[in-house]
Amino acid sequence: MARDSEKEALTRRLEASRQKVGVHVAAFRHKLDVPRRVRENVARKPLLWFGGSLGVGLVASRLLRRPRKKTKAKAAGLMGLLLPTLVAVLKPLLKHVVTSELQRRLMANAHPESPPPETRFPLSKP
Repeated sequence: MARDSEKEALTRRLEASRQKVGVHVAAFRHKLDVPRRVRENVARKPLLWFGGSLGVGLVASRLLRRPRKKTKAKAAGLMGLLLPTLVAVLKPLLKHVVTSELQRRLMANAHPESPPPETRFPLSKP
């Protein structure tokens, strides 16, 4: 009978050890499941995660940006805003006026017997 009680005691200890190992294995698996833990944490504390992502984005944008090219100091005020805009708007018009004036002056100095430039150097094949 002593042996039976010892067997029962050992069986109970073995079962208790198995349960403890099972609990430890489950906890270990939970610790290793990082994506699940992150999802749970984000669900519990969304404002903290949003603020953290904003902060990390700000720091990363400051640290990982390209170095600026050294430029001249821009004119301040209304002229600093209007002058580049005016140049950008007038650039195609000025280009057209200058090229047409140059073409007119060059054509006036051309020899009368020479054919017009379009026939001498055609851009497209007939």
